[in-house]
Amino acid sequence: MDKLSERLAMLSDGFAHAGLKITEEKPINYGRQLKISDGKATVTVNIYNGKKGINIVVGGSQSPLKTLVEAITQGQKPSLVTMEADKTEGCPGRPPGFEHVADFDNKWIGLDESGKGDFFGPLVIAAVLVDGQAVDRLAAVGVRDSKALSDAKNRALAERIREECAGRFVELEWTPADYNAMYSKFSTTGRNLNHLLAWSHARALETLLAKEPARFALADQFAPERFIQAELQEKGRMITLVQMHRAERNIAVAAASILARDRFLVSMAKLAAQFGMEFPKGAAHVLSVARAFAEKYGKDALGQVCKLHFKTFDQI
Repeated sequence: MDKLSERLAMLSDGFAHAGLKITEEKPINYGRQLKISDGKATVTVNIYNGKKGINIVVGGSQSPLKTLVEAITQGQKPSLVTMEADKTEGCPGRPPGFEHVADFDNKWIGLDESGKGDFFGPLVIAAVLVDGQAVDRLAAVGVRDSKALSDAKNRALAERIREECAGRFVELEWTPADYNAMYSKFSTTGRNLNHLLAWSHARALETLLAKEPARFALADQFAPERFIQAELQEKGRMITLVQMHRAERNIAVAAASILARDRFLVSMAKLAAQFGMEFPKGAAHVLSVARAFAEKYGKDALGQVCKLHFKTFDQI
């Protein structure tokens, strides 16, 4: 079997596993063209066999189906649930995001971050693994989206989450210096903040999966699904990763948001103690503090406390 035929066979298996159908196949210059359908929409896949090997191009404008097909052509194991996550119909009693997963086992990982929109402070990504019993315990203590909580309430709930989910959570923190170095590295290769976020979410997921296996995970959809899928390694590619808007409705994601925010608040307090000044949260009303910091410690030191790619930095 030649390389083109071998790749076609692999893709056919991947499409079938995801519930997709090849409705048409025909030869094109240097390869084959496939029409892939989910029963509602269709995308075109051109597979070329050139001097540099196999090259696959998925045509059409961006859509859930195209994202799914692209993931399959990249050798990942995506789920059709990414196409349906925002719909309300499905199996009653399921947690948000998993209404349409036929083999859902009621054990999953929630992912969220804090600090993305804050000029000062780190970026923190958290992952929390829950099951039915953990969900009941977290709900009983009032776990919900961290953005709906005061800082004091958030910090108190974070401690409860760490107790209830001991050994089942991960917190990754990129200090401002680390964050700026990574952002610069991503920028030099043509990637942006969403790519950095996707890479960070993937690292948190992989780290937690190394501690305890799971088959399902849920994250907020801040970019096309393929961003996180492309960053997953061996363990992450074996699970069903659901991405949806307003994922904090899911208690595992809400718990992750609380842990991430708590870690962010702790780091902000440490920065205040280290430099002897308070740093405001968010991105408003930060310019005067940034200028005062630069006057006291020098502009070059700003990279230790803030995110340098924010437009605010250019105004200092």
